[in-house]
Amino acid sequence: MRDPEQKRFSPLRLLLILAALGLFCYSGMQLLDYSGENAQAEQGNQALIDQAVILVEPTRPSVEAVPGETQPLREAAPIQVDFEALHQQNPDIIAWIYSPDTPINYPVAQSEDNSYYLRRLIDGTRNTAGTIFADFRNAPDLTDRNTLVYGHNMKNNTMFGTLSEYRKQSYYEDHSTLWLLTPDAAYKLEPLSGFVTRADSDSYTLFETQEELRSYLDEAVSQSGFRTDVDLDTVERIVTLSTCTYQGDDKRFILVCALTELNNES
Repeated sequence: MRDPEQKRFSPLRLLLILAALGLFCYSGMQLLDYSGENAQAEQGNQALIDQAVILVEPTRPSVEAVPGETQPLREAAPIQVDFEALHQQNPDIIAWIYSPDTPINYPVAQSEDNSYYLRRLIDGTRNTAGTIFADFRNAPDLTDRNTLVYGHNMKNNTMFGTLSEYRKQSYYEDHSTLWLLTPDAAYKLEPLSGFVTRADSDSYTLFETQEELRSYLDEAVSQSGFRTDVDLDTVERIVTLSTCTYQGDDKRFILVCALTELNNES
């Protein structure tokens, strides 16, 4: 005999429970899809690294005693990149970005708009991780005063998922140099400022004059979460690394870096 105090599932309550179970299953499937796409993206990128990127011993500038003269040792990037091999995979690749001791070790693509690589891997496969890419307005040889490079803020810290760590002085001090290589040159990126800004802010301006750039840098440095001793008067070109935040759809975290071409003369 049923206990009269025992609660019964009403049709509405049963429907709500079934709906909740359905949502739970759907969320679980979405999480699995997300994890699977992340794994696919990283496997594809690792294949590119294995094929085209070689780690080398970094060379820092110094002065070496030579009989009768002093000869500076030229600085070299800690990686070498085979762009011919990369272009066989995708001719849209214009550069390679590398940050030692972080997950940032990726090709940089450029298309005719800023939407194509948002949800596509370098081989064109649709994937939520997307691809690191340069603004379509920029010159592919990095000759603009401000080159804009975009990447997703992935929760597993891949892509530009670690970029917002530059809010902290200690992180900057441990990661004070990034590298950007193109088919024709190698560049050092020295972070100047890291902060949250609007998606339509002046940070996304290419700047027509050096005066405009310097005025912007003064403002950008005043907002930064870290401090650097780089002389702004020496900065002629910058690269702005941009990623989304979880503070609103119109907010971005950016890392503004001085762009310096390495001396490749022997």
